[in-house]
Amino acid sequence: MRPHPAIFVPPLRHPGGPWSERRCDQVVTPAVRAALWSFLRGTAHLLHPGAATPDEPARLSGLNDGRGAPVKVGMLGTDTGGVCLVLAARRPGAPPPPGRPWRYGLGAEGVRADAAVISGVEPAAPADVAPLLAEGPSPQARPWLVVRAVVRERAGTLAVDPGDGVLRPVLTFSALRLTRRRPAGERPARCPDCGGTRIRRYSSFDLCPDCAWSAQPR
Repeated sequence: MRPHPAIFVPPLRHPGGPWSERRCDQVVTPAVRAALWSFLRGTAHLLHPGAATPDEPARLSGLNDGRGAPVKVGMLGTDTGGVCLVLAARRPGAPPPPGRPWRYGLGAEGVRADAAVISGVEPAAPADVAPLLAEGPSPQARPWLVVRAVVRERAGTLAVDPGDGVLRPVLTFSALRLTRRRPAGERPARCPDCGGTRIRRYSSFDLCPDCAWSAQPR
């Protein structure tokens, strides 16, 4: 039933307290994780030729939880997958001004082998996207998740349309292959992006848990 125009519908409150106190799994809800993992499963062969991801739910590991970080960094993947996603969700800002409706930029359905940019669209519930926004949508809204990745960069963004047709970029990600050798040489002493000193060395890549910078041979 449609709400009466005279009835005020308040926006959703953010769960988990202030942004600085939230964990990565409170910001990136299960529905958002599922949309990102579904996108990766359908495009892994383009981002990393020959790679594949299993048809099973992925787990999200928060890499800087409990430190009051302004950027929530997490790793999304499975024990048997050949590719994982490293994502960074930033503190919500003011909504962008109205622009051209994002649906006008979508092409034909399907994933082309020669695509330079790949996109995915998924409906979501207001509660699924509220933690990623400065102001959550009303319970009657019909939000959308829009995932886009540049094939050459093996990286992309997740944006949210909370129901007004305007996209809010909320999260960036990189697709890293788990079967490649890690960068040669010693682990960097400092992150080249944020200057952090906690660079982690995994079997296939180096990663900064403070800003999601990563290094992996192409």
